[in-house]
Amino acid sequence: MTYAPKSTTVPELEISCSRDIAAAAVGLVSIKDEFDSLGRCAAGNAIVGQVFPDWRGYRSLGPHCFAAQVLPFYWYARSMGSPRAGSGRYKALVPTSAVIGDSWRWWPDNLDDAEQLRIVDKVFAAFEASTPAHAQTECAQYCHVLPLGIVLAHEGKNRVALFKARSLSHIPALVSDEDYPDPERLQIFELPNACLAVLDGRFVERVHAIHLVRELMETYGVSIERGWPSEFADHRQVIADLDDSSMRNSHEPYAVDMDKLKLDETCRETEVDATLLDIDAVRLPAMRTFLQAGAVLATLLVGMKLTATRWPELQIYIAFVAGALVMLMCVPILPIVRCKVRHLKDRERMNHFHQIQQRRARELRDTATQEV
Repeated sequence: MTYAPKSTTVPELEISCSRDIAAAAVGLVSIKDEFDSLGRCAAGNAIVGQVFPDWRGYRSLGPHCFAAQVLPFYWYARSMGSPRAGSGRYKALVPTSAVIGDSWRWWPDNLDDAEQLRIVDKVFAAFEASTPAHAQTECAQYCHVLPLGIVLAHEGKNRVALFKARSLSHIPALVSDEDYPDPERLQIFELPNACLAVLDGRFVERVHAIHLVRELMETYGVSIERGWPSEFADHRQVIADLDDSSMRNSHEPYAVDMDKLKLDETCRETEVDATLLDIDAVRLPAMRTFLQAGAVLATLLVGMKLTATRWPELQIYIAFVAGALVMLMCVPILPIVRCKVRHLKDRERMNHFHQIQQRRARELRDTATQEV
Protein backbone atom coordinates (compact mmCIF):
# COMPACT_ATOMS: atom_id res chain seq x y z
CA MET A 1 0.00 0.00 0.00
CA THR A 2 1.41 3.42 -0.96
CA TYR A 3 0.77 6.84 0.42
CA ALA A 4 0.34 10.12 -1.50
CA PRO A 5 1.70 13.30 0.11
CA LYS A 6 -0.86 15.89 1.11
CA SER A 7 1.24 18.84 0.02
CA THR A 8 1.34 19.64 -3.68
CA THR A 9 2.90 23.10 -3.35
CA VAL A 10 6.27 21.98 -2.01
CA PRO A 11 8.71 21.24 -4.86
CA GLU A 12 10.67 18.05 -5.23
CA LEU A 13 14.33 18.27 -4.35
CA GLU A 14 16.33 19.05 -7.46
CA ILE A 15 19.24 16.65 -7.95
CA SER A 16 21.55 18.98 -9.86
CA CYS A 17 24.41 16.57 -10.58
CA SER A 18 24.54 14.53 -13.80
CA ARG A 19 22.36 11.46 -14.26
CA ASP A 20 25.41 9.17 -14.22
CA ILE A 21 26.61 10.58 -10.89
CA ALA A 22 23.10 10.37 -9.44
CA ALA A 23 22.83 6.72 -10.52
CA ALA A 24 26.19 5.89 -8.92
CA ALA A 25 25.07 7.70 -5.76
CA VAL A 26 21.91 5.58 -5.60
CA GLY A 27 24.17 2.52 -5.79
CA LEU A 28 26.10 3.72 -2.73
CA VAL A 29 22.84 4.39 -0.89
CA SER A 30 21.76 0.81 -1.64
CA ILE A 31 25.03 -0.49 -0.22
CA LYS A 32 24.38 1.42 3.00
CA ASP A 33 20.90 -0.12 3.15
CA GLU A 34 22.45 -3.58 2.83
CA PHE A 35 24.93 -2.84 5.61
CA ASP A 36 22.09 -1.74 7.86
CA SER A 37 20.23 -4.98 7.14
CA LEU A 38 23.33 -7.07 7.84
CA GLY A 39 23.85 -5.26 11.12
CA ARG A 40 20.62 -6.68 12.51
CA CYS A 41 22.25 -10.02 13.36
CA ALA A 42 25.58 -11.05 14.85
CA ALA A 43 26.83 -12.81 11.70
CA GLY A 44 25.93 -9.86 9.48
CA ASN A 45 27.45 -7.42 11.92
CA ALA A 46 30.71 -9.40 11.73
CA ILE A 47 30.65 -8.99 7.94
CA VAL A 48 30.21 -5.23 8.26
CA GLY A 49 33.06 -5.28 10.78
CA GLN A 50 35.37 -6.64 8.08
CA VAL A 51 34.80 -3.47 6.06
CA PHE A 52 34.73 -1.05 9.00
CA PRO A 53 36.82 -2.60 11.82
CA ASP A 54 36.60 0.51 13.99
CA TRP A 55 32.79 0.28 13.94
CA ARG A 56 32.52 -3.39 14.78
CA GLY A 57 30.06 -3.86 17.60
CA TYR A 58 27.80 -1.01 16.52
CA ARG A 59 24.45 -1.99 15.10
CA SER A 60 24.63 0.46 12.20
CA LEU A 61 26.54 3.46 10.91
CA GLY A 62 25.08 6.95 11.15
CA PRO A 63 24.67 8.65 7.74
CA HIS A 64 27.29 11.33 8.31
CA CYS A 65 29.71 8.85 9.90
CA PHE A 66 29.25 6.52 6.94
CA ALA A 67 29.91 9.39 4.50
CA ALA A 68 33.01 10.39 6.44
CA GLN A 69 34.27 6.79 6.28
CA VAL A 70 33.77 6.19 2.54
CA LEU A 71 33.79 9.60 0.80
CA PRO A 72 37.31 11.07 0.64
CA PHE A 73 37.47 14.44 2.37
CA TYR A 74 33.74 14.66 2.95
CA TRP A 75 34.39 15.64 6.55
CA TYR A 76 36.92 18.26 5.44
CA ALA A 77 34.37 19.85 3.09
CA ARG A 78 31.72 19.73 5.83
CA SER A 79 33.98 21.30 8.43
CA MET A 80 35.18 24.05 6.07
CA GLY A 81 31.69 25.02 4.98
CA SER A 82 30.93 26.05 1.41
CA PRO A 83 29.49 28.86 -0.70
CA ARG A 84 26.76 26.54 -1.91
CA ALA A 85 25.54 25.97 1.62
CA GLY A 86 24.86 29.62 2.24
CA SER A 87 21.23 29.67 1.14
CA GLY A 88 19.95 28.13 4.39
CA ARG A 89 17.32 25.44 4.85
CA TYR A 90 14.33 24.95 2.61
CA LYS A 91 11.35 22.60 2.38
CA ALA A 92 11.42 19.88 -0.25
CA LEU A 93 10.16 16.42 -1.12
CA VAL A 94 13.36 14.38 -1.17
CA PRO A 95 13.71 11.35 -3.50
CA THR A 96 13.72 8.36 -1.16
CA SER A 97 16.24 6.45 -3.29
CA ALA A 98 18.85 9.17 -2.72
CA VAL A 99 18.61 9.22 1.11
CA ILE A 100 21.06 7.47 3.42
CA GLY A 101 19.27 6.70 6.67
CA ASP A 102 20.01 4.73 9.82
CA SER A 103 17.47 2.37 11.38
CA TRP A 104 19.15 2.27 14.75
CA ARG A 105 15.95 2.34 16.84
CA TRP A 106 13.30 0.43 14.89
CA TRP A 107 12.64 -1.27 11.55
CA PRO A 108 9.46 -1.32 9.45
CA ASP A 109 8.84 -4.98 10.28
CA ASN A 110 8.72 -4.03 13.96
CA LEU A 111 5.42 -2.23 13.24
CA ASP A 112 2.10 -3.43 11.93
CA ASP A 113 0.51 -1.82 8.89
CA ALA A 114 -1.69 0.57 10.88
CA GLU A 115 1.28 1.80 12.93
CA GLN A 116 3.33 2.35 9.77
CA LEU A 117 0.58 4.47 8.24
CA ARG A 118 0.23 6.42 11.47
CA ILE A 119 3.95 7.28 11.38
CA VAL A 120 3.75 8.36 7.73
CA ASP A 121 0.77 10.60 8.53
CA LYS A 122 2.68 12.07 11.44
CA VAL A 123 5.72 12.75 9.24
CA PHE A 124 3.72 14.69 6.67
CA ALA A 125 1.73 16.55 9.34
CA ALA A 126 4.94 17.68 11.06
CA PHE A 127 6.35 18.73 7.70
CA GLU A 128 3.26 20.80 6.90
CA ALA A 129 3.49 22.54 10.28
CA SER A 130 7.20 23.30 9.97
CA THR A 131 8.97 26.24 8.42
CA PRO A 132 12.62 26.46 7.30
CA ALA A 133 13.36 28.49 10.40
CA HIS A 134 11.54 26.20 12.83
CA ALA A 135 11.14 22.43 12.55
CA GLN A 136 8.46 20.51 14.41
CA THR A 137 9.56 17.54 16.47
CA GLU A 138 8.79 14.88 13.85
CA CYS A 139 9.95 16.87 10.83
CA ALA A 140 12.92 15.37 8.98
CA GLN A 141 16.08 17.43 8.57
CA TYR A 142 18.40 16.28 5.80
CA CYS A 143 21.69 17.37 4.23
CA HIS A 144 22.00 17.34 0.44
CA VAL A 145 25.57 16.86 -0.86
CA LEU A 146 24.97 18.76 -4.08
CA PRO A 147 27.83 17.59 -6.35
CA LEU A 148 27.23 13.91 -5.55
CA GLY A 149 23.42 13.82 -5.42
CA ILE A 150 23.46 12.11 -2.01
CA VAL A 151 21.13 13.09 0.85
CA LEU A 152 22.20 12.32 4.43
CA ALA A 153 19.53 12.05 7.09
CA HIS A 154 20.23 14.09 10.22
CA GLU A 155 16.88 14.05 11.99
CA GLY A 156 14.41 11.45 10.75
CA LYS A 157 16.90 8.65 10.08
CA ASN A 158 14.71 5.70 11.08
CA ARG A 159 11.83 6.56 8.76
CA VAL A 160 13.99 6.19 5.64
CA ALA A 161 13.72 2.39 5.74
CA LEU A 162 9.96 2.68 6.27
CA PHE A 163 9.47 4.90 3.23
CA LYS A 164 11.57 2.52 1.14
CA ALA A 165 9.69 -0.52 2.41
CA ARG A 166 6.36 1.09 1.48
CA SER A 167 7.72 2.23 -1.92
CA LEU A 168 7.09 5.90 -1.12
CA SER A 169 8.96 7.91 -3.72
CA HIS A 170 9.63 11.02 -1.60
CA ILE A 171 10.28 11.96 2.02
CA PRO A 172 9.25 15.46 3.15
CA ALA A 173 12.14 17.23 4.86
CA LEU A 174 13.86 20.48 5.64
CA VAL A 175 16.98 20.38 3.49
CA SER A 176 20.38 22.04 3.87
CA ASP A 177 22.81 22.01 0.95
CA GLU A 178 26.41 20.92 1.40
CA ASP A 179 29.36 21.13 -0.96
CA TYR A 180 32.04 18.59 -1.88
CA PRO A 181 35.52 19.19 -3.35
CA ASP A 182 35.65 19.49 -7.13
CA PRO A 183 37.01 16.34 -8.82
CA GLU A 184 40.07 18.25 -10.10
CA ARG A 185 41.14 18.79 -6.49
CA LEU A 186 41.04 15.08 -5.61
CA GLN A 187 43.30 12.16 -6.45
CA ILE A 188 43.10 8.59 -5.21
CA PHE A 189 46.10 6.27 -5.14
CA GLU A 190 45.74 2.52 -4.76
CA LEU A 191 49.05 1.37 -3.25
CA PRO A 192 49.99 -2.21 -2.30
CA ASN A 193 49.54 -1.55 1.41
CA ALA A 194 47.05 1.34 1.49
CA CYS A 195 44.58 3.42 -0.48
CA LEU A 196 45.13 7.14 -0.08
CA ALA A 197 43.17 10.19 -1.21
CA VAL A 198 44.98 13.49 -1.81
CA LEU A 199 43.33 16.91 -1.78
CA ASP A 200 44.96 19.87 -3.57
CA GLY A 201 48.21 17.91 -3.83
CA ARG A 202 48.77 18.49 -0.13
CA PHE A 203 46.39 16.79 2.31
CA VAL A 204 46.20 13.00 2.52
CA GLU A 205 43.41 10.89 3.95
CA ARG A 206 43.10 7.11 4.08
CA VAL A 207 40.33 5.60 1.94
CA HIS A 208 38.89 2.71 3.95
CA ALA A 209 36.71 1.06 1.30
CA ILE A 210 37.55 2.17 -2.22
CA HIS A 211 35.55 -0.73 -3.67
CA LEU A 212 32.37 0.85 -2.26
CA VAL A 213 32.87 4.27 -3.85
CA ARG A 214 35.01 3.50 -6.91
CA GLU A 215 32.09 3.84 -9.34
CA LEU A 216 30.87 7.07 -7.74
CA MET A 217 34.36 8.63 -7.61
CA GLU A 218 35.26 7.66 -11.19
CA THR A 219 31.89 8.87 -12.48
CA TYR A 220 32.38 12.12 -10.55
CA GLY A 221 35.71 12.55 -12.37
CA VAL A 222 38.26 11.70 -9.68
CA SER A 223 41.39 10.01 -11.05
CA ILE A 224 42.32 6.70 -9.41
CA GLU A 225 46.00 5.86 -9.91
CA ARG A 226 48.51 3.29 -8.70
CA GLY A 227 51.81 5.18 -8.73
CA TRP A 228 52.68 7.58 -5.91
CA PRO A 229 54.10 10.86 -7.35
CA SER A 230 57.75 11.55 -6.55
CA GLU A 231 57.03 15.20 -5.71
CA PHE A 232 54.83 14.11 -2.81
CA ALA A 233 56.16 13.28 0.63
CA ASP A 234 57.38 9.71 1.07
CA HIS A 235 54.26 7.52 1.14
CA ARG A 236 55.77 5.39 3.93
CA GLN A 237 56.09 8.46 6.09
CA VAL A 238 52.54 9.49 5.19
CA ILE A 239 51.16 6.07 6.15
CA ALA A 240 53.15 6.06 9.39
CA ASP A 241 51.64 9.43 10.29
CA LEU A 242 48.13 8.23 9.40
CA ASP A 243 48.64 5.14 11.59
CA ASP A 244 49.88 7.17 14.55
CA SER A 245 47.34 6.29 17.24
CA SER A 246 47.92 9.60 19.04
CA MET A 247 46.48 11.44 16.02
CA ARG A 248 43.31 9.39 15.69
CA ASN A 249 39.85 10.70 16.42
CA SER A 250 37.02 8.18 16.53
CA HIS A 251 34.56 10.68 15.04
CA GLU A 252 36.60 12.51 12.41
CA PRO A 253 38.98 11.17 9.75
CA TYR A 254 42.57 12.29 10.17
CA ALA A 255 44.33 14.02 7.27
CA VAL A 256 48.09 14.38 6.87
CA ASP A 257 49.53 17.69 5.69
CA MET A 258 52.34 16.74 3.27
CA ASP A 259 53.77 20.27 3.33
CA LYS A 260 54.30 19.84 7.06
CA LEU A 261 55.84 16.40 6.51
CA LYS A 262 58.24 17.81 3.92
CA LEU A 263 59.21 20.64 6.26
CA ASP A 264 59.70 18.18 9.10
CA GLU A 265 61.87 15.98 6.88
CA THR A 266 63.95 18.99 5.83
CA CYS A 267 64.43 19.92 9.48
CA ARG A 268 65.48 16.38 10.36
CA GLU A 269 67.99 16.26 7.47
CA THR A 270 69.61 19.61 8.35
CA GLU A 271 73.17 19.36 9.69
CA VAL A 272 74.00 21.17 12.92
CA ASP A 273 77.00 21.48 15.23
CA ALA A 274 76.84 18.82 17.90
CA THR A 275 78.86 17.16 20.63
CA LEU A 276 79.44 13.45 20.92
CA LEU A 277 77.12 13.49 23.92
CA ASP A 278 74.30 14.78 21.68
CA ILE A 279 74.47 11.96 19.11
CA ASP A 280 72.07 9.10 19.73
CA ALA A 281 74.27 6.37 18.23
CA VAL A 282 77.39 7.30 20.23
CA ARG A 283 77.96 5.26 23.37
CA LEU A 284 80.65 6.70 25.67
CA PRO A 285 82.69 4.54 28.06
CA ALA A 286 81.29 3.81 31.49
CA MET A 287 81.70 6.32 34.31
CA ARG A 288 84.35 4.06 35.83
CA THR A 289 86.59 4.73 32.83
CA PHE A 290 86.37 8.49 33.37
CA LEU A 291 87.13 8.07 37.07
CA GLN A 292 90.16 5.99 36.18
CA ALA A 293 91.26 8.64 33.67
CA GLY A 294 90.85 11.28 36.38
CA ALA A 295 93.01 9.26 38.76
CA VAL A 296 95.68 8.91 36.06
CA LEU A 297 95.52 12.66 35.42
CA ALA A 298 95.93 13.39 39.13
CA THR A 299 98.93 11.04 39.23
CA LEU A 300 100.48 12.79 36.25
CA LEU A 301 100.03 16.18 37.89
CA VAL A 302 101.75 14.92 41.02
CA GLY A 303 104.52 13.52 38.81
CA MET A 304 104.95 16.91 37.16
CA LYS A 305 105.40 18.50 40.58
CA LEU A 306 107.96 15.95 41.72
CA THR A 307 110.05 16.07 38.53
CA ALA A 308 110.04 19.85 38.19
CA THR A 309 113.62 20.30 39.46
CA ARG A 310 115.42 16.95 39.05
CA TRP A 311 114.07 15.76 35.66
CA PRO A 312 112.78 18.75 33.64
CA GLU A 313 112.69 16.71 30.39
CA LEU A 314 110.49 14.11 32.07
CA GLN A 315 108.24 16.89 33.36
CA ILE A 316 107.70 18.09 29.79
CA TYR A 317 106.79 14.56 28.69
CA ILE A 318 104.39 14.13 31.60
CA ALA A 319 102.82 17.53 30.89
CA PHE A 320 102.30 16.53 27.25
CA VAL A 321 100.60 13.26 28.27
CA ALA A 322 98.44 15.07 30.85
CA GLY A 323 97.35 17.68 28.31
CA ALA A 324 96.45 15.00 25.81
CA LEU A 325 94.43 13.18 28.45
CA VAL A 326 92.59 16.40 29.37
CA MET A 327 91.74 17.03 25.73
CA LEU A 328 90.57 13.46 25.33
CA MET A 329 88.30 13.81 28.34
CA CYS A 330 86.89 17.11 27.00
CA VAL A 331 86.17 15.80 23.48
CA PRO A 332 82.62 14.52 24.30
CA ILE A 333 81.45 17.97 25.43
CA LEU A 334 82.97 20.02 22.59
CA PRO A 335 80.82 20.86 19.50
CA ILE A 336 83.41 19.55 17.07
CA VAL A 337 81.20 17.44 14.74
CA ARG A 338 78.46 18.10 12.18
CA CYS A 339 75.47 15.82 12.49
CA LYS A 340 71.99 15.59 10.96
CA VAL A 341 69.21 16.49 13.36
CA ARG A 342 67.59 13.06 12.92
CA HIS A 343 70.64 11.39 14.53
CA LEU A 344 70.57 13.44 17.73
CA LYS A 345 69.16 12.31 21.05
CA ASP A 346 65.53 13.17 21.77
CA ARG A 347 66.01 16.37 23.75
CA GLU A 348 68.66 17.86 21.47
CA ARG A 349 66.79 16.72 18.36
CA MET A 350 63.60 18.50 19.43
CA ASN A 351 65.48 21.68 20.37
CA HIS A 352 67.22 21.90 17.00
CA PHE A 353 64.06 20.78 15.17
CA HIS A 354 61.94 23.60 16.61
CA GLN A 355 64.67 26.20 16.02
CA ILE A 356 65.03 25.21 12.36
CA GLN A 357 61.26 25.02 11.91
CA GLN A 358 60.78 28.51 13.33
CA ARG A 359 63.59 29.85 11.14
CA ARG A 360 62.05 28.29 8.01
CA ALA A 361 58.64 29.68 8.91
CA ARG A 362 60.13 33.17 9.27
CA GLU A 363 61.85 32.80 5.91
CA LEU A 364 58.58 31.78 4.25
CA ARG A 365 56.77 34.75 5.82
CA ASP A 366 59.53 37.14 4.69
CA THR A 367 59.40 35.71 1.16
CA ALA A 368 55.61 36.09 1.03
CA THR A 369 55.88 39.69 2.28
CA GLN A 370 58.46 40.55 -0.37
CA GLU A 371 56.30 39.08 -3.13
CA VAL A 372 53.34 41.18 -1.99
